[in-house]
Amino acid sequence: MKFEKPIIETITEGIFHLAPIPFYQKIYNDEISNDAYNLGLKVLDDVQKQMGQELPEQYDYERQHEYEINYDRKEEWVENHEYQPIGSRFWTPPNDFLNREEDCVQIIKDRIFDGFLSLLSAMNVEVGKRVPKIRESWLQYYEPYSGRGHQAHNHCRWDISEATDFEFSGGYYLDDGEPILDHPYSGVFAFHIRGMKYHIRPKKGMLNIWPYDIVHSVGPFYGKRERALINFNITLVDE
Repeated sequence: MKFEKPIIETITEGIFHLAPIPFYQKIYNDEISNDAYNLGLKVLDDVQKQMGQELPEQYDYERQHEYEINYDRKEEWVENHEYQPIGSRFWTPPNDFLNREEDCVQIIKDRIFDGFLSLLSAMNVEVGKRVPKIRESWLQYYEPYSGRGHQAHNHCRWDISEATDFEFSGGYYLDDGEPILDHPYSGVFAFHIRGMKYHIRPKKGMLNIWPYDIVHSVGPFYGKRERALINFNITLVDE
């Protein structure tokens, strides 16, 4: 991730952010999430609803029993960068839910674009004639009783040449699934930064956007109903 300035001023004199990690969050309280939630239940099959999920700390037969190598596997190689993909983000092709034409999907897509452009503006990025583009998206439904989550991973490209200067990832929660109250980490989203974990409890209508190389995870989810969220990768492209 590139920055126009190495240090950014804060409201406190003498205190600065060094190469800060930009992050966007906004919560929408309306019926759009319900509309998209119900749409996804109708148009996605069972495999698509779970794509990208894992059973942490155990062998996940449903994901692995048909696994095939889908890249140029080498025994030794050299990479001149530090943007290696962590985790199995692209093991399953995206269902690209955000490519649909329904009104509720288009509204969510517009909200993502607005948030992304706001974040770039705060970073002093000159967008010019470039426009946002969602590269992939996954609408996922987490079953309330299976304990699925996601191990620590980032969204770096398998081939670094595919990355642009401004690659970001995000999530839009259609329903939090009402996680059980006696498990503080049920379905909690976390960023892994400098040996620390920064936890965020998902909420319905919450939109989060962050740089694609930041490692993050999802704790095993247990709740009263299916949790649903749309994950996505977004960048800037020429008009």
